[in-house]
Amino acid sequence: MSSGYDLRHARVEAQKQKMRDLIKQGICAFCEEHFETYHDNPVEFQSEHWTVAKNDYPYTGTALHLLVVSRKHVSMFSELAPAARADFTEVLCEVEKRWKLPSYAVGIRVGEIEVNGGTVDHLHAHIVVGDVDDPGHEPVRFKMSSKRA
Repeated sequence: MSSGYDLRHARVEAQKQKMRDLIKQGICAFCEEHFETYHDNPVEFQSEHWTVAKNDYPYTGTALHLLVVSRKHVSMFSELAPAARADFTEVLCEVEKRWKLPSYAVGIRVGEIEVNGGTVDHLHAHIVVGDVDDPGHEPVRFKMSSKRA
């Protein structure tokens, strides 16, 4: 969407309201100069090319939900330098180590948010650990497509 956000894909009202405010201001909250101001959770760590922070709106059923956000405003992996693409895997290794993760899932929506189910048109990945020790745990669902508006 031209605003850089797709409200249809927001999961909770607080997320929608924040997105509406950002649209009015014309700000990409995932861009490096705005991230710490508009993201509620602190930055956990940064590499040369990526910022890692807990998701402000974690998916239902997660014990841990991190965002790995490109420090460069792009929509496609092909827009990143090879060093940034390689650095992504190093960030995943650092996440495994810092959180001592025996298992996790990575979800990435690339390109047009209108059809990939994303909310923010700024390349980022989700690292998700299901809360499998919760007796009522249901599998975590990650939306990966949408009809055009």
